[in-house]
Amino acid sequence: ARRMVDMQRAVLAMGTPVVAAVQGPVRAGGIGLVGACDVAIASRSATFALTEVRLGLAPAVISLVLLHRMTPRGAQRTFLDGEVFDGEAAAAYGLVTEAVDAEDLDAAADHVCAALLVGSAQGQRETKLLLNRAVLADLDARREEVATTSARLFGSEEAKAAMGAFLRRKG
Repeated sequence: ARRMVDMQRAVLAMGTPVVAAVQGPVRAGGIGLVGACDVAIASRSATFALTEVRLGLAPAVISLVLLHRMTPRGAQRTFLDGEVFDGEAAAAYGLVTEAVDAEDLDAAADHVCAALLVGSAQGQRETKLLLNRAVLADLDARREEVATTSARLFGSEEAKAAMGAFLRRKG
């Protein structure tokens, strides 16, 4: 849990903009990393799910980033129902910047990167600090709290039973 917080923090604090081009299934910590990126473009057919609630868990660690990125109602729904949603919904919920057709994903990411290359390094670095100040402060202040919560939930009997049942279905 602490390493996931650290990975999210590294993306947020990086001095240069980070762009994600998202396709395929995104789950668990991957959703937190997408949320940490400065610009995230998803294929409309990409799928996302915060399935922790179905396993007796909570998306505690990734909530530190997602609650700053997603709309309150989008977070409420996706955190509580655990259902799969697509790239269009991810954009509507604020998880990603925009959703495009799968065949346009690389071109859209290239366009964003080309636009970012025009900016000055100092301007982008300082702007990232302004944009990410609140989420970084929240990450730093609540790192141990969410790590402890995550460990407690993963060690619970309810979560162990749910994960065991899930693994038996997959096997």
